[in-house]
Amino acid sequence: MDIATTRSRQPPSLKSLWSIAVYALAITLTVGLSGCTIKKEGFKTDQHIVMVDGAGDLIDPRSNIPLADPNRGQHIPFWPYPPQPNPTAYAEHLLDSMGNRFSDIQKDGTPCKTEGAQSRKRIVLFIHGGMNTARDSIKRATDYSDMILADCTYPIFINWDSSLTSSYLDHLITLRQGRVAADWCCGAWKELGDGNWRHAGAKAAGYAATIVTTPVYLALDLMRGAIRFPVDIYGVYAEMLSTKWRGDRIAQAEQPSSWSWPDESCAKDHHIGITPRADQLLCESWYHSPRAYSIAQGFNERSTVETRSQIGFAVLTFPVHMASGFIIDATGTGAWSAMYRRTTAMFHRDDDLWSKDSHRKSTGGIASFMTAFRTFLDHHDGKDQWEVVIVGHSMGTIVVNEMVRQFGHPLESDPHHRPLFDKIIYMAAACSLRDYLNTIPHYLEEYQYEQDGETSPKMYHLMLQDHAEAAEQYGGISLPGSLLVWIDGFFARPDSPLDLVAGRYQNLLRIVHLHDTPSIRSRVSFKAFHSGNRTVETNPQTHGDFGNFPFWKEEFWRVTGEDPFSLRRLSPN
Repeated sequence: MDIATTRSRQPPSLKSLWSIAVYALAITLTVGLSGCTIKKEGFKTDQHIVMVDGAGDLIDPRSNIPLADPNRGQHIPFWPYPPQPNPTAYAEHLLDSMGNRFSDIQKDGTPCKTEGAQSRKRIVLFIHGGMNTARDSIKRATDYSDMILADCTYPIFINWDSSLTSSYLDHLITLRQGRVAADWCCGAWKELGDGNWRHAGAKAAGYAATIVTTPVYLALDLMRGAIRFPVDIYGVYAEMLSTKWRGDRIAQAEQPSSWSWPDESCAKDHHIGITPRADQLLCESWYHSPRAYSIAQGFNERSTVETRSQIGFAVLTFPVHMASGFIIDATGTGAWSAMYRRTTAMFHRDDDLWSKDSHRKSTGGIASFMTAFRTFLDHHDGKDQWEVVIVGHSMGTIVVNEMVRQFGHPLESDPHHRPLFDKIIYMAAACSLRDYLNTIPHYLEEYQYEQDGETSPKMYHLMLQDHAEAAEQYGGISLPGSLLVWIDGFFARPDSPLDLVAGRYQNLLRIVHLHDTPSIRSRVSFKAFHSGNRTVETNPQTHGDFGNFPFWKEEFWRVTGEDPFSLRRLSPN
C-alpha cells in the first residue's frame, strides 16, 4: 500500500485544512487583484468618501485586500473592509482636502462659488440607497467626482453597507428582534454587572442562540414567503391596474404650455393630473396661486407598441414572477429590516445604547464625521462661505432625515441662526411619509430668512412617473414594480397610509395638506419624470436610474423653466 493511498483514508489534519484555506485565500486574492480594481487618475478615495460598515463603524474605503497597498484601489467582493485606525485624522484629512481644493480650483478665472449676492462654496453630501454593494458605491464616487468638481461643487459620498446579501445574512444569523444575538439573549446580564467575563459569557450565549434560532428564522422566512405569496402577487398586479386607471383619466398628454383651465379658481377637474387632487395642485401651480406648490408632472410617453410589448412580456413571464415573488418576500423582508437598522447604527452604535454612561455621546461613524464636519465649517467662516446641499436616494433619505434632525441646526459661530442644510433633495425616497412629515416641514418652518442673497432652505422631491414605477422589472424576471412598490406592498408592512413611502407621486399628493402653511409652500417642489423609451435620455426610468443623472445640479431638481426635463443622463468618464 503506497503512502498516497494511506493518506487518502485518513481524516484531514489541521495542517491540511489550513493549506486548503490558504489556497482558497490565494485564489480569492488573485481574482480580486485582477478583476476588482477601482482607480482613476487624480482621484483619491479618502478625499471624497466616508464609509461605514453594518455595525456603524468607520472603515477604510481605499481597499479591502489584506496586506496590499490600499492606494492601489483593489477590492474583493464580499470581503470586509478594515476599520479606520484613526477616524478623527481621516475626517480632518478629508475636510482639509476640501478646503484646499476650493483654494485651487478656478473656473473662468474666478474662484468656484455659487451664484448670488453672497456667493458661497458649495458642498454636496450624497447618500446612496439600499441594495448597493461597497464596490458599487465606491465606483460611483470614482466615476462622478470629477464631473461634480468641474461644476464648482465638492462631493462627499456617505457610503454605508446596504448589500442585499450581507443584510439578509445579518437578519438570518446575527440579529434578533433588532438586536445582536448576545444583547437579545442576555444583554441585561452584561449591562448590570462588571467584568469582561460577563461580556464573554454574553457573547458565547449569543453564539449558542444564533445556532439554535437560525434554522427557525430560515423556516419562518420560507413559510412567510409561501403564505404571503398570493397577497404579494395580487398587490403588484393591482398596483399596475390602478396605475392604468389613473393614466386613462388623463385626457391629454402634452407639454404644460398647452394646459388651460376654465378659470383660476381651479375648482373643476381638468383631467391633467393623475387624480382630482393633482388637477387642483397643478392648476394652482400654473396660475401661481398663493396656495401653490411648484409641481412638474411627467406623462406616460410610451408608444402603443412599447405598452403592448411590456404587457405581453409580463404575461409570458408570469410563471417566473411566481417563483421570484416567493424568493423576494422570503429574503427581501428580512434584508429590508436589517438595512433599516443600519441606517440608525451609523449614528447610534449598539455600544452607545448599552453603555452605563448617562452622558455617552453617539460614536457611530457618520455621527462622528458630521460632528467634525460642523466643527470644520465653524472654524472656516461658517455659512458666510459654505453652502451645504444634501441628496438622498431611496433608503438614503432615511439617513438624510436623521442627519437633518441631529445635525441640521445652526453652527455655533453663526449669529444669523442659519441652518446647516440649504437644500434637501429626495430622489425616489424610501423613507415613510410619517418620517418625512416629522422631519422636513418642521425644519423648513423653523428656519426662514432672506438676507444678502441667501434664502430659506428648500425641499425638492424627485420621483418616477407612476407607469414607470408600476412596470419596472429587475433583470426582466422579478415581480413587476419598483423597490418602492415592493416596500409599500410587503417589505415595510405599513400600519397606516402615513407609513407608505414618500418617493411615490401618488403617495405625496395625499399629504401635501399636512404641511400646508404659507412659509413652506413656496419652498417645496414636486417633480415626477416622464416615462417611455422616447424620454430615456432626459428622464430616469427605473428606481436605480436617478444616479445616472447629474443629481448635484439645480437644473435636475427644479420644476421651473421652459422644459424642466431637458437635462441629459451622464456618461461616466
